[in-house]
Amino acid sequence: MRMPPAYCKVSFTDSDGLLHAAHVRAESVHEAVAMAVSEFRGDPFAPPLGPMTEFVIAVEKPPVEHRIRLAQLQKWAETTTTREGPAGITKRQRIKALLG
Repeated sequence: MRMPPAYCKVSFTDSDGLLHAAHVRAESVHEAVAMAVSEFRGDPFAPPLGPMTEFVIAVEKPPVEHRIRLAQLQKWAETTTTREGPAGITKRQRIKALLG
């Protein structure tokens, strides 16, 4: 069974302690490293890779971005509704306290 491609960050630390990372989309850990090796070999800033180079593979979910204006957050925190129950009231009070 094939897995859907996942976004991965493949990295290694060179002998000088510098971290190098490549972001790839792969169907397996092996494919992710192979794709990253190809990227590193084409990068003039990456040092040569040796047989003992250890790679770290971090699977990353596609990022989700949200935007809210401070005024919207303040208005939400000031709202006195009980629609969300006690947990919602507590959440709004906590946000309001964090905003000062």
